[in-house]
Amino acid sequence: MRVILVTGEYPPMRGGVGDYTSLLGQALARLDVEVTVVTSSQVETRPEEPVPVRPVVTSWGFPAWSAIGRVISEIAPDVVHIQYQTGAFDMRLGVNLFPWILRLRSSRPRIVVTFHDLKEPYILPKLGAARHAATHALAAGADAVVVTNADDLARVTRGQGGTRTALGWGKRPLYAIPIGSNIPSRPLTEQERTARRRQLGVPDADLLLVYFGFLHPSKGLETLAEAFVRLVQDKRPVHLLMLGAPARDHGKDDPPYVASIRQRLADPAVRERVTWTGFLPARCVAACLAAADVSVLPFAEGASLRHGTLIAAIVNHLPIVTTRPRVALPPLPSLVDGENALLVPPGDARALAGAIDLLIARPELRRHLAAGAARLAPYFDWEEIARATLKMYRELAASSGSRP
Repeated sequence: MRVILVTGEYPPMRGGVGDYTSLLGQALARLDVEVTVVTSSQVETRPEEPVPVRPVVTSWGFPAWSAIGRVISEIAPDVVHIQYQTGAFDMRLGVNLFPWILRLRSSRPRIVVTFHDLKEPYILPKLGAARHAATHALAAGADAVVVTNADDLARVTRGQGGTRTALGWGKRPLYAIPIGSNIPSRPLTEQERTARRRQLGVPDADLLLVYFGFLHPSKGLETLAEAFVRLVQDKRPVHLLMLGAPARDHGKDDPPYVASIRQRLADPAVRERVTWTGFLPARCVAACLAAADVSVLPFAEGASLRHGTLIAAIVNHLPIVTTRPRVALPPLPSLVDGENALLVPPGDARALAGAIDLLIARPELRRHLAAGAARLAPYFDWEEIARATLKMYRELAASSGSRP
């Protein structure tokens, strides 16, 4: 089977969708799928690229049609699989309408779209629900839709779940397939763990809390900062590792939001208990996660499995404190308070500090939550994700009468 993965970003560009596409492509290739990635001309290909990459798209507007079309004509794929996130395509409509253009071909591949994020677009707020028209058009033009989390499953099914999208989304076959982690699991020996913690400036007796992710308002960092200050003022033995960077980290001055978080943590008694890393390669992130005691992810809009940082904490079997999800729908796995995470209300610094305090006092609860995360981890294994994706491809091929 031949598959083209279309993505607006790809490594070495920073971004979860690019990492997802790379790791999915590699996992599919291990299942003997012939994978080609079509992406932006801004992507610098590397000699060691694990799957063939065609950085041919100079604009994600209408010129993208001919750029992607030429690769389709050359390769004759069975499936074209679009990895969609609005921002990754520069807020342009070329990809949204491409499935309809592709349908004009007398012989065409099956079209799949994975929606990585169906949050409200940050454009033209006065248009209200009409802002979603382009996203609906993309879903309706596809032969199948993939969602990765319960929030988006609820949106495309009008809260009902099931195996087809709602009428406004084209009544297309619907698959719920979680994302995996772009951070590998990297267990450390006790000696390696101690060495890493000392390298980070963490006293042996302190509970090391780790925040991992881009430093962005949606991550609830002001809540984390307030909760951490409370813990320090209460003389709790804690240290905070801020493992991340602004979404566009060019080594210049901090954006205003990040500067405000640093200011909240600027008191000398607090500042000496905080370590900021900036952007790190995946293997270094994995080592830092392995050295931590608790993952703290206070998402402002509630936890969601669309967040690769949450998945990274799960696959690294960390005790997790995060915010309550807005929705849970089968067949996707879910967070359960007290079983695989401690869940607190978004924006509630007092509750966040209280949950962390509970984990300081109860090591057995930390072990219990870590075991719960370990039970969740297999859902996010790349081999499982690739097998589910290939099964979908084969079902689409069979339904169209073509041979996989």
